[in-house]
Amino acid sequence: MGKIEKKFRGLTRREFLYRSGAGVAAITLAGIPNLGYGAEEKPKYGGILRIGERYAPIGLDAHKNQDSIHLFIYTVMYNGLTQMGPLPDVKIYPDMAKSWEISKDGRQYIFPLREGIKFHHGKELDSGDVKYSIQRVMNPATRSPGAFAFKWIDRVDAIDKYHVKIVLKEPFGPFLTSLTISTCPIIPAGWEPTAMKPAPGTGPFMFKSMVSNDNVELTRFHQYWEHDEKTGDRLPYLAGIYSRKITDDTVRWTALRVGELDYIATPPTKVVVQEVKNPTPGITTIVARPLGEFFINFNCSKPPFNNKNVRQAFAYAIDKKKIVEAAYWGLAAELNHSPFLEGSHNYIDIGKDPGVDLAKAKQLLAEAGYPNGFKTEFLEFPYPFVLDLAQVAIDDLRKIGIEAKITTLDRAACFEKIKKGDYELSVSSLSIRLDPDDAFYNNLHSSQIGLNNWSRYSNPEMDKLLEAGRTRWRWEDRLPFYKKVVEIIKEDVPILHVVRTKTALAIRDYVKGLDGGLGTWWGYYGGGLKKTWLDK
Repeated sequence: MGKIEKKFRGLTRREFLYRSGAGVAAITLAGIPNLGYGAEEKPKYGGILRIGERYAPIGLDAHKNQDSIHLFIYTVMYNGLTQMGPLPDVKIYPDMAKSWEISKDGRQYIFPLREGIKFHHGKELDSGDVKYSIQRVMNPATRSPGAFAFKWIDRVDAIDKYHVKIVLKEPFGPFLTSLTISTCPIIPAGWEPTAMKPAPGTGPFMFKSMVSNDNVELTRFHQYWEHDEKTGDRLPYLAGIYSRKITDDTVRWTALRVGELDYIATPPTKVVVQEVKNPTPGITTIVARPLGEFFINFNCSKPPFNNKNVRQAFAYAIDKKKIVEAAYWGLAAELNHSPFLEGSHNYIDIGKDPGVDLAKAKQLLAEAGYPNGFKTEFLEFPYPFVLDLAQVAIDDLRKIGIEAKITTLDRAACFEKIKKGDYELSVSSLSIRLDPDDAFYNNLHSSQIGLNNWSRYSNPEMDKLLEAGRTRWRWEDRLPFYKKVVEIIKEDVPILHVVRTKTALAIRDYVKGLDGGLGTWWGYYGGGLKKTWLDK
């Protein structure tokens, strides 16, 4: 693929990092160019933004098709009552709701709606559309992946045209996070979309066409309600978006370099490191703040990982700093007992990670009855980011007498075995979590064993804490419970939080107004493709 491929040929990740001098400190936001625009630059209307993504939508029923690539698209096609803000905090902001009022007991939410908001087919959005959308997600016949988030809802009332009241069965702390497009894009009342015929939305772009699992094309919605706060211009600037599936990272990068694409998600990691140091003319690489989390699941239901000392030994043996460098080329940040990074409003400080201590790890193994170590395996599907972490971890584990190997299966078969508990170790990944409940409940509550609690961890004290944390709605009332949750994670190590990776994207230098504020997500509060324009 030209000079960059030749430069990297034959180098391991570790060799490249040490020869180039790149490392954790070298890949920071401080080196990212300002991709906004100053007063002297007037954004231009028009042009189709050509995007290369690793995946493509299989359908666009906003309440059924809800994998990451679908959600990216929904951020520019639809709106929710609330919306996600940019990294690092990813706070919740009003969207179609102008604000909200919460009752003293935390069970009733009243949302005044924005007035004059038009759907793509011309109808004005009102409270009936909000009620219908929530109820459609809740309806078992819809089979919505987001339905679990609404199990707390007792009823939804359309008070009048522009006010909605939602009554909960009991308080649910993270309820506002459940009202973004990640769970419930708002569609017109009575509309029954299909995978190939999506419902109209209220977002900056309208659906034009789609080839399932290949490409999607959107066009500008001329009656979109938002304006650019800097210029006063009606958004969006682009005439449209065309996104196509290119699975191979290197092929996507090549298509960008030769001018076939304007924007690509997740360029090859080794290329990202080189581009930050020595950019290709005409191309800008954006390294966003850490987004996706990677952690190790232990099967706590059977030997040897039903022994807490064994899990603690792993925690003392795994070198997170080395994983950041060797597995992710420095494009990651170490985690400390939870999926939230220091500086996040969800971060709970209970002291620093103790770091690598091989003597302590060997002592714990001996106390657990494994003085000479043992053999084990990681069960994974063929995802490079997962396999690379597992391989570096295997190197660390050899130092304490544990011989581990990697067994791979296709994604569906791998996940099925893990859910059934037919495994020992597995590296898992999750995208950004919006609330401690979202981060901890599914992974650690015993009711989720066989579903989302892949470690099969069962602890009555943990269950009570998680239940208490989600049924208080004021953060100051919830914080003590989650502090104890993190303390138990540190002590019991049911899962080992390892790193949060930095997401990268690359654009041609005529693409303006894009800052990677929420990684590769297409839309978020205050930014995204609605503010992107082409300077050509």
